[in-house]
Amino acid sequence: MTERLYYLDPYKTEFQARVVERIRVEGKPGVILDSTCFYPTSGGQPHDRGHINGVPVINVFEREDKAIVHILATEVEDDLVHGVVDWDRRFDHMQQHTGQHILSQAFLQLLKAETVGFHLGERICTIDVDQASLTTAQLDKVEELANEIVFGDHPVKTYFVTEAELASLPLRKLPSVEMPIRIVEVEGFDYSPCGGTHCRRTGEVGLIKITKVERRGKDTRVEFLCGGRALADYRDKNRTVNELANRFSVGTWELSEAVERLAEELQASRRELK
Repeated sequence: MTERLYYLDPYKTEFQARVVERIRVEGKPGVILDSTCFYPTSGGQPHDRGHINGVPVINVFEREDKAIVHILATEVEDDLVHGVVDWDRRFDHMQQHTGQHILSQAFLQLLKAETVGFHLGERICTIDVDQASLTTAQLDKVEELANEIVFGDHPVKTYFVTEAELASLPLRKLPSVEMPIRIVEVEGFDYSPCGGTHCRRTGEVGLIKITKVERRGKDTRVEFLCGGRALADYRDKNRTVNELANRFSVGTWELSEAVERLAEELQASRRELK
């Protein structure tokens, strides 16, 4: 079984390891190492990317025997290798995943809404909560509480527990894997079984922003962005708002009224033409 160095330190991005097995997966070369910093796709979080001996790592997954398989762009001949994890991608995933834990606990505390699904995508993240009707006011309260935890800069701890220790924790959700169980604790706020990579403190999450909600039967899908993604989203939307305000020669705070007025004028013109 591969030693998972990302459990010991998710901020570690370079490592030395030995190749213990070489395989091919769908025609692509793969290696299994005695230890790795590369996180495999699991628990709603995508795999890390990077290089092994300069060769791009294009996929990482866990095999049934718990070995971690690194799929490579080309063969690596050496038995002793040097791995480098793409830090920008890793830290982005740490921000999104830690933010998800905080947001899910905020939904639970304020609305008794449990998270029943999570997906960390390339551009957006989503959680599915088991309530169908959520108002704007409720979502604002959840978002405010989540960001209070971020701004409070709480420590985030990870540790493995025994079955007896597990029973004593106020878990937000029950574990879905066998012992040993790894706990991610947002100090004083959230306790969840999780194998993902996370920030050391909530302040590193940067910002949690709900961007969209969509009803799905008895559940609601909540789209959100954290940290660098939230900043990029705000930058793009702020640029768009300013460009439109300049186009209509109004202030940004008057833009909605200007668009509504334009729509009414367009509708009147259509009626007149008809």
